[in-house]
Amino acid sequence: MRQPPGFTDSCFPSHVCRLKKAIYGLKQAPCALFHNFSSFLLTHGFSYSQLDPSMFTFWHASNILILLLYVDDIILTGNSVSLHFSFISALSKHFAMKDLGDLHYFLGVQVIHSSSGLFLS
Repeated sequence: MRQPPGFTDSCFPSHVCRLKKAIYGLKQAPCALFHNFSSFLLTHGFSYSQLDPSMFTFWHASNILILLLYVDDIILTGNSVSLHFSFISALSKHFAMKDLGDLHYFLGVQVIHSSSGLFLS
């Protein structure tokens, strides 16, 4: 590693900065975020989906939570409102996050809610 051009410290020309954690925007940041997030999910009883490596499932009695993670976008759904909100509470204590409410767009797909279900476009 070398100091970037224009930012060379003349007193310490061979020194470089060591990052203690990934900074958002670096190439390895999504990987570090995924590792940290998936570790949190696994310690809270979630398991990897066999169908999609970015999907996690949680079963408790007859209740299920399904979480889909893509970089820093999360979709969380399930059949228990109380379980859903208790997990969001635990998640927000560990990560800085913002709840955007009902799903409208995800990865360029528009989601329209209706009485008969969801329409994806």
